[in-house]
Amino acid sequence: MTAGGKATEVRDLVLPGIGPAVRVSGCPEFSAVLKAALAGWPITEVAADGPAPTIRLEGRNGECRQVSPAFPGGVSHRSPVSAACAVAADLIERFLELNPQWIGLHCASVEVNGRLVLFPETHRAGKSTLMAALAGGGQRVFGDDVLALGEDGQGMALGIAPRLRLPLPLPPALDVALHQYTTTHAGPEDDRYRYLDLPAGQLAHHGETLPLGAVVLLERDESLDKAELLRLAPGEGLTRLLRQHFAHDLPSEALMARFLPLMQSLPCRLLRYPEPLAATRRLLASMPGVIDGVDAGPSAPPNAPAAQPARTMVDADDRWQATEAVREYELDEERFLIHIASGAIYRLNATGQLVWGLLRAETISGREIALLLSDMHPTVLASQIRVDVQALLTDLIDADLVVPG
Repeated sequence: MTAGGKATEVRDLVLPGIGPAVRVSGCPEFSAVLKAALAGWPITEVAADGPAPTIRLEGRNGECRQVSPAFPGGVSHRSPVSAACAVAADLIERFLELNPQWIGLHCASVEVNGRLVLFPETHRAGKSTLMAALAGGGQRVFGDDVLALGEDGQGMALGIAPRLRLPLPLPPALDVALHQYTTTHAGPEDDRYRYLDLPAGQLAHHGETLPLGAVVLLERDESLDKAELLRLAPGEGLTRLLRQHFAHDLPSEALMARFLPLMQSLPCRLLRYPEPLAATRRLLASMPGVIDGVDAGPSAPPNAPAAQPARTMVDADDRWQATEAVREYELDEERFLIHIASGAIYRLNATGQLVWGLLRAETISGREIALLLSDMHPTVLASQIRVDVQALLTDLIDADLVVPG
């Protein structure tokens, strides 16, 4: 192979847990950038030999063209950082494919008191900047985007450095001290992303494991005066983890068997914060008590129901019963249903559980359910109960969880 009339050396990048993982030719800066991005996942570079790995990069017209299972037709990257971002995602998928004993979770994770606090993916909640702030506070980062979960409930670091989206928010949205920290510890970057070069010991190495300690959901609100940490039902964390995993081929029952025992022991919290350093101070002050079982913080109020589009309601006198093609799981006072045919997972609140119990016990109409609930809750308007029951029945019918009686 030649570039500009000169022979281009072809190299293979070899990673633990994968083996020969990436074949590179004509992208001279890429290998160094990927090594910085995967600072805790040691890469060995050797002369290419044998069949090409599933991920290949080739320099073309000043760009890196990538071919991989995710991009079988090829995709071009304008910078080595952009290429490293895409290849890192492919490497995660490849590692999990070759090591099915691990499930990949979309979450950030940090070590507190010898256990891992998980921050499941929330769109634009500042997860990566929060990890940078926690690293600046002396905590070890296990990852800002992905954690591998083992069959024994341990979380394993993949060794990928935190990556910040650029440009960073300006003060006061991001504290000046955090700006300075991310500049001091800047790694490779382009116009979109910056990898952080954390101080020695602040990034867990690939293969390091720790038990899980807590699940913390994030909500960034710049109108807040200070950060607050609120208790949530374990079902909130379970629902988020069930939605954000890489085990797409694993049946829902197997996922529930893996996650349910964890959530029966893991505390779940909501962290509402105006700025990452304020969140860090609140976490470091409270999380040891949370994971050690001595926290008695306030509970978050229940979320207001989201507005739903207008839907055709079922007739109040139609009779229904619960389908038998469903599996049920309990977590504290909540119940989860798995529709066997589709694998879809549904979560029932207290009222949903009561209605579900009636539908399992007998064939019953919406009108009859509403009358029973009105007797149990005499302070609630009967008209509102009827509307709520009809809406719930419609949801259950659309999910194929109930069938005509």
